[in-house]
Amino acid sequence: MATERPANFDPNRLDTLDVPELRHKKKWWFQDPGLRKLYFLIFIAILSSATNGYDGSMMNGLQALTYWKTYFNDPGGSRQGILNAIQSVGSVCSLPIAPNLADWIGRKYSIFIGSLIVALGAGLQSGATDTGMFIAGRFFIGLGSGINGIASPLLITELAHPSQRGKITATYNTFYYFGSTIAAWTTYGTLQIPSNWSWRLPSLLQVAPSAFQLCFLWFLPESPRFLISKDRQDEAMGVMAKYHANGNIHDEVIMFEFAEIKEALKEEKINSKGRYMDLINSSGNRRRLFICLCCGFFSQMSGTSLTGYYLSKILTDVGITDPQFQNRLNGIIGTTNWIEAICFALLVDRVGRRPLFLTSASGMCCTFATWIALTAVQNRTGAPGPGKGVICIIFFHNFFYNLCWVSLNVAYPCEILPYRLRANGLMIQSLATNVMLFFNQYVNPIGIQHASWRYYFLFEATLLLQLVTVYFFFIETKGATLEEISRTFDGEDAVEEMKVRALATEKADMVEQVENLDNRRRNISSIGQQEL
Repeated sequence: MATERPANFDPNRLDTLDVPELRHKKKWWFQDPGLRKLYFLIFIAILSSATNGYDGSMMNGLQALTYWKTYFNDPGGSRQGILNAIQSVGSVCSLPIAPNLADWIGRKYSIFIGSLIVALGAGLQSGATDTGMFIAGRFFIGLGSGINGIASPLLITELAHPSQRGKITATYNTFYYFGSTIAAWTTYGTLQIPSNWSWRLPSLLQVAPSAFQLCFLWFLPESPRFLISKDRQDEAMGVMAKYHANGNIHDEVIMFEFAEIKEALKEEKINSKGRYMDLINSSGNRRRLFICLCCGFFSQMSGTSLTGYYLSKILTDVGITDPQFQNRLNGIIGTTNWIEAICFALLVDRVGRRPLFLTSASGMCCTFATWIALTAVQNRTGAPGPGKGVICIIFFHNFFYNLCWVSLNVAYPCEILPYRLRANGLMIQSLATNVMLFFNQYVNPIGIQHASWRYYFLFEATLLLQLVTVYFFFIETKGATLEEISRTFDGEDAVEEMKVRALATEKADMVEQVENLDNRRRNISSIGQQEL
């Protein structure tokens, strides 16, 4: 069905339009009623990231609580590792399901299913009567958050206006620290409760982000790209017009985007020979796959995982053992990280991706080397000074990590993957993330227990590898639309061909519109002659 166009719309003019300039919003998003409503609703999907952040900081805090340690017989080593790592096992188990679910029933309803599973897990975790029940609850939390971790970034990326897509998708992962901050201060507050509710209450409150999503998800629109892929074109046009153009279906940008998405989906369907095999069937796609794997690997092997789940052990290793101080510091770190991550997310479209990645990797190489040196000196001398220095360097290290990895870990793969590969490519990135997260959660307490500061050299080596990899393989995507990024990966002619085909689609629709109008005039004329 052809979309209605204004009478003065000239499809030939699209040949000379500067599409990136045309898509640029002249007003701030909060001055646009449609975008204000859209980004308020997108907050519902963004909360999926808060669930993961809450989990890491909560487990950090619980390990400093006397009642939790007593109830679970003061777990350490591999037992402590499995209590943390089982959440990542659940996330890995969700990965074969999540992309197909997102492409089958849609991004929105996938989030609904994931949130239900998280709610079940939080109930089991908070009501645990033994270690097995606690582990089961954490497994389901990982399973549900894994589904949401695929569906939510897809929905956010595909709903955001092109001119603000970088900032909005970059904001998604910053809410990891929103959840982290809430959990850190919650466990700090419940530290004073003289019962098992000191750990049960924070465990129960992990359901809060998912409960909010379950209540308000119904107000969130579905992805236009998903709707078009299911031949629900009128609905897709309605969503794009309502939120990107305040209901104006005649907006030139909306019509061009609509035609471009249709052509992109058509091309990807024609050229596709197998869903997962598509990721390796061309040099461009192999490079995309490599970058997705690197994003998952480096985001978890940058050293921040040490304080993300085992801050208590890190501080104890440098002579800081007071539980109240440890939990207070956990809260301060979470709050600082969130503020930094939001500020840096706003730099994504202003500065570009490569400068942020390169500055981050360089800075972390230096700060982590200092971290190792200070810990080694404190272990050898027992002096309090190096321990305080470690606290200071943790903040500097997190600063450089937050510069890009929080905002771009998910957003960057979403940008470089075409629609048909996006769900599966994001699944690969999430698989790499969760495998390395499991490694950190399970192996880190064992490594710290047996090797202390020497274990940290593993992370310094991966930071050096990260710097080299980013320099040679990561591309700049600043200012490019999702479809136009394919130029770098698939050749100079890829985007131009897509635009030509999009224009052809527009012109064909205009021809159909004109023919329909001519037929209508002839019918009216024929009826008038019969009446005479």
